[in-house]
Amino acid sequence: MILKTGEDGRVGNELIIGDRLRQARRKKNISINELQKQTKIQRRYLEAIERGAFDVLPGEYYVRSFIREYAAVVGEDGDYLVAVFDGKDSFEKEPPKRPEPEKISGSRKAQHEETVRRRKTLTEYTPMVLLGLVALTIITIVGYMTWQDRHATPIIGNQSQPSITVDQSLVSNTEASTHASSEQQSSESEPEKKLSIKREESTQTDAIFTISEANDPLELTFVGKTDRCWIGVLVDNNYVFQQTLQPEEEANITLPEGVTQAMVILGESANIEVKADGEVVDFSDSRFELLQKNLHFTISYQE
Repeated sequence: MILKTGEDGRVGNELIIGDRLRQARRKKNISINELQKQTKIQRRYLEAIERGAFDVLPGEYYVRSFIREYAAVVGEDGDYLVAVFDGKDSFEKEPPKRPEPEKISGSRKAQHEETVRRRKTLTEYTPMVLLGLVALTIITIVGYMTWQDRHATPIIGNQSQPSITVDQSLVSNTEASTHASSEQQSSESEPEKKLSIKREESTQTDAIFTISEANDPLELTFVGKTDRCWIGVLVDNNYVFQQTLQPEEEANITLPEGVTQAMVILGESANIEVKADGEVVDFSDSRFELLQKNLHFTISYQE
């Protein structure tokens, strides 16, 4: 198709340019909205270009710019279309084809797979080769040692080993002596720890004691004498034991583990005997009458 030059020819070229761009857009399956997002050109201008209504565009500068941007998205040659719009070229001859990219033998993916396959093949056979070399080395060493054994001349002939007789009684006596010595050293180095009860202070109503090397927990024992006696045991100002003990009656209370302070209240202290882990707590004092008595204990335990 030969187009006329001049204004009519330019209008004809505008129609062809618009139709060519529209067909290219459809082949690319690109919508007007998507084209607007990619080119940043308003939809009404894109539609005007496809209709060949270039007079709707702001000016010829924008016409050229919009044609190039539109063509770049749909795969057309924008410079060629602008040249046709300016009358510097025509649609009588097709634009020169772009050189085809040089083809290489096989795709990159195929080449990559071939390289991986070769490496994998080498990796698979490497352990077998190494095992073969190790086996060959072992066989060679064993064969050489066997050959040496067959041809070697013994330097020293067979000699009978001297017999050694051990007196079992001496061994038994030595072991018994060693065991006894070890037990004696152990008993000497670790003396038995014994409970210690020391009265620090005494008044008419109170007696203060220090109890050392006690077992944890500490056990208190109360034994009734000639008459009744009320007993109360406090830990952290709270009663953990209360009882009225009858004559010749016995009661036991185990303090909570780790307690370091405790108090025993005796209603009639003359009628009761108190023991800590079996040791008598002597709270009697010749200066005072045995009436109500408060026994204060500060306790430390064996390590």
